[in-house]
Parts: sequence; C-alpha cells; structure tokens
Amino acid sequence: MNCARCGREAPDDAIYCPHCVAERKVSQAQVINGGLKGGAIGLALGLLFATVLLGYYDLERGIKAIVLALPIATFTTGLIIGLVRAKTDWK
Repeated sequence: MNCARCGREAPDDAIYCPHCVAERKVSQAQVINGGLKGGAIGLALGLLFATVLLGYYDLERGIKAIVLALPIATFTTGLIIGLVRAKTDWK
C-alpha cells in the first residue's frame, strides 16, 4: 500500500512508513472503496443465491420475501465487512 503522507510504497504489515516515519492512516476514499467492493461482492453472492432459490422453488408464496431480502442482506453485510476491513487494514 502507499503511504498517505509521502505517497511511497510501504510494506503491508508496517505500522509506520519506512520513508517518512508517518503513521499509517486510512483515507476516506480507501474506506469508501473498501465498502463498495464488499457491497458489490455481497450483492453478487445474494443474487446468485436468490437465482438458485428461484430455480429450485419457483415463485411460491413464502419464497418471494426471501428472494427479495437475501440480496439486500448480503449487500449490507458485505458493505459493513468491506468498510471495517478497509479501516482496520491501515489502523
């Protein structure tokens, strides 16, 4: 990853930048990008599972709500996990 202060490459496991000795901090853009990436992965998984459920059960009465809620739940979960991971990667 690049140092937020000097912009040079820093090792992933370093707490301080070896070039400018600045603490590694996360920019707001990195946190947002991590959340969007996690949300996209979660949404893709949710849509995949919803497609499998629809193929297996058709549109029965109770399955409609599950098929609607599943992508929303997986997107939200992925978004939160992505935000937390992006924030803790550079803590």
